[in-house]
Amino acid sequence: MPQPSSIPMNFAFAGPGPARPNGRSVAIIGAGPSGLAASGFLACLGYRVDVYDKLPKPGGLMVFGIPAERIPAERIAEGVQTLTSHYGVTFHPCTKICDRRQVDDTGDEFSTRCIDLDELVRGHDAVMLCTGSWKPRKLNVPGEDLAGVYTGLAFLFPIRAAQYDKSRMSEIAVAGRNVVVIGAGFSAIDVAHGALGQGAARVSMLYRRTRREAPCGSHEVEQFEEAGGQWLELVTPVRILGEAGRVTGIECIQCHLGEPDEDGRRRAVPDSCAKMVLPADIVVAAIGETASPPFAERLGLDSVRKNEIHWLQMTRMDGVFVAGDALSGPSKIGKAVYSGLRAAQSLSRWLTLKSLNREFEYREEPPITREDLR
Repeated sequence: MPQPSSIPMNFAFAGPGPARPNGRSVAIIGAGPSGLAASGFLACLGYRVDVYDKLPKPGGLMVFGIPAERIPAERIAEGVQTLTSHYGVTFHPCTKICDRRQVDDTGDEFSTRCIDLDELVRGHDAVMLCTGSWKPRKLNVPGEDLAGVYTGLAFLFPIRAAQYDKSRMSEIAVAGRNVVVIGAGFSAIDVAHGALGQGAARVSMLYRRTRREAPCGSHEVEQFEEAGGQWLELVTPVRILGEAGRVTGIECIQCHLGEPDEDGRRRAVPDSCAKMVLPADIVVAAIGETASPPFAERLGLDSVRKNEIHWLQMTRMDGVFVAGDALSGPSKIGKAVYSGLRAAQSLSRWLTLKSLNREFEYREEPPITREDLR
């Protein structure tokens, strides 16, 4: 019996299986979890599905951001192969969908082709925007622009991407260096383990609260310490120090826990009188990313988020839908998958009613079930 870690991902899990072609085509922008789930759903309804992604392999940050120890890349690859061979989904890697305003993000290094959004709209019956979260959050402290300071994604992405094309991407030199990681989410813990695995002399994690409040969980922190890492809690960075344009250390202040915030976690209150300096050759601010969807203003994504558009998850442009991080910001994989399914369901019903000149009859639908596809 195959182990769970070896079972291919089923991106068409919401449907009964391959269907006869219905004569309609859909373009999906982004091959992350929401895009892959939407492509599987629509393929089960008989749509011809083209998936465009700027990266060399489908999977988005599941492949290029999350370490293989968490999500084995071969499971994703086999699931994608099933979409291709059994459901007729066509993938277009290294392809970025562009508009009048070009935005450069992590991962664009692999793009060898650019297609205009209007061209995509003209060539398909509908389009779905499923781009992920590629814009890093800033620390907003002096010195974060020094050489040797990275975001969590900028540190992790080359580790995975270099496996596909070392001529375009090389890993960060970590061996023998002091690495300081800021943050306590899964991205931060993945960076910390990545640095240890690449032979860093010392890896320290800084968190403004305690391990009990760490988003990655106290067990992950304990495993990091057992692997030889240093955990420092109740500290927050205030300045990154450097010489000749390169980082040499990080200045922090002690914190204490105050009243709970809106999420129920006790606030980290800085104590300006208690300062400390840590030596550092590399500083990684692994405090998360935000979505930077293309065409946001043109598509009126703010109006979609506020439910001001008449049709569920459809943008200001007729027939262009949005799902996943591009709609709601960074989220867990399960939420992104569900968003992709909901958008695909809405898209299909819009096309069906449009063909009957009845698209004004939209109403809010119940959650997706397998019966929707029977």
